[in-house]
Amino acid sequence: MLYDVIVVGSGISGLFAALYAKRAGCSVVVITKSNPFRSNSAVASGGINAVINLNEQDSIYKHIKDTVNGSDGLANEININDMCKEAPNIISELSEMGVKFDSDESGNIKQRPFGGASANRTCYIADRTGSAIVQNLLMQCRKEGVEILSNHQLLSITKFDGKLSGITLLHRADSHVTAFACKSLVLAGGGFAGIYRGHSTNPQESSGDVIAAALQAGMKLSNLEFVQFHPTTLKNGALISEAARGEGAYIVDEAGKRFTDELQTRDKLSRAILEHIQEGHKVYLDFRHLSAETIETKLPSTQKMALNSAGIDIKTELLEIAPSAHYTIGGIWTRGDTSTDVPGVYACGECAATGVHGANRLGGNSLLEGAYFGRIAGIEAARRAKRQDFLPIDFSQVNKEYRRVNLILEGESHFNINAMRKNLGESLFKNVGVYRNEGSLIDAFEYVHYLMKHQYGLHCVNKERHNNVELSSILEFRNALYIAEAMILSAMKREESRGVHYRTDFPDRDDKHYGVSSYIRNLGDGFLKISFENDMISNIFYKIKSYFKKLKG
Repeated sequence: MLYDVIVVGSGISGLFAALYAKRAGCSVVVITKSNPFRSNSAVASGGINAVINLNEQDSIYKHIKDTVNGSDGLANEININDMCKEAPNIISELSEMGVKFDSDESGNIKQRPFGGASANRTCYIADRTGSAIVQNLLMQCRKEGVEILSNHQLLSITKFDGKLSGITLLHRADSHVTAFACKSLVLAGGGFAGIYRGHSTNPQESSGDVIAAALQAGMKLSNLEFVQFHPTTLKNGALISEAARGEGAYIVDEAGKRFTDELQTRDKLSRAILEHIQEGHKVYLDFRHLSAETIETKLPSTQKMALNSAGIDIKTELLEIAPSAHYTIGGIWTRGDTSTDVPGVYACGECAATGVHGANRLGGNSLLEGAYFGRIAGIEAARRAKRQDFLPIDFSQVNKEYRRVNLILEGESHFNINAMRKNLGESLFKNVGVYRNEGSLIDAFEYVHYLMKHQYGLHCVNKERHNNVELSSILEFRNALYIAEAMILSAMKREESRGVHYRTDFPDRDDKHYGVSSYIRNLGDGFLKISFENDMISNIFYKIKSYFKKLKG
């Protein structure tokens, strides 16, 4: 198959990229591993940030300042400025597409408070904002002729003379390996918080497939040590949206004591809750003082989640909570125009390290980031596709993936994939979680390498090729181990505490040595290199070069 632009991922970022590339006149396909509605964007329920009412309470300057402050000294302030300034236009565009944000009687969009924000600037649709946005974007993509291919799993990125030529895919319906050629590729396949299985708001499918494929292809990654833990989740990892606290729910212990500020940033709140739990307390969300109308109209999904998952009626009972891995801030290194260090490949959304979150993400900024950089990625990918010819695909790489899949299908299994995934999640949560230190990181690293030695003993018990769930799980697990190794190494090297990366053996922030991003490079033969660099100069030269290219047409 030949496409001008291939987009991997069906969240808000991928769909915006596909829409804008299509509007530029390109043939576009969106590749998604399962159902398009299973993206993290679709379950991002709390809202999307934008300053839509300029008054003394709020301003775009305040949005920028809050985002920079929340980043704990590791922000790309240029990207933050541009994103916050464009946020009101994104809300307008979504509204024009049919996204019906909650409004007052005069038709003005309502906004709720979120942690780390100095004003109410989170636009919402009850507590199902993400799903409503994704649904409208999918409808718009189909309406404008974007092809959607579900049930296809990314295996690798193919290159010719160092430039993009296409991708290899697993067609999950029949376990067939195929290759698609493209002129531009947009990676928008989400993060990797699902590797914390048993302690994550993400499905296990969030195993960092696109990030692993990028690293295998020699692309640079950045800031993988920064994993945000959501402070309010159920024991099974089910997310209780920040909308709950935005609408006034309290955080209390078994004595009814409010021991922390509910609207502080997620890193600080997660640490406060976990520390309280480790001291022997239980921690709860208390909705009982809220009116039935508030719960039923603004928090209906939360009410349903609590009842179905925990058997709790939040109108009359306390809901027990704990932190879980939620959002991965690091990912594929990108420039401000979403380009990567492989010509023709762009990245946006959670899989990309755009710098707008720094070391800690503010709630409500993730959907905004996805929309903003998704639009840029679509425009830039289309621009390149128009001046680029298709390049040959190296079918030895396709054959390599074919042999890898067949080996997993045909071999005799010696281990239980579900047990290994769960054990990995337990180890990561314990050792590379809200708190970490040198000893815990070494323990995690050694356990990941133990699992790596045994991964080749994982084969499908069920040999059927039709929708073989085991096959997909084993491929995901291998990616999870690869990404876990890179994440742990990055956390080892960053000997300080900053944002969501909190080391008990280095509790202070060290701007002198670590006031810059971390970078991970694949040196081949299983070796990864971690460095700390300031990319400002290389970005300036790239912008100058890109400017003159655009002038030439």
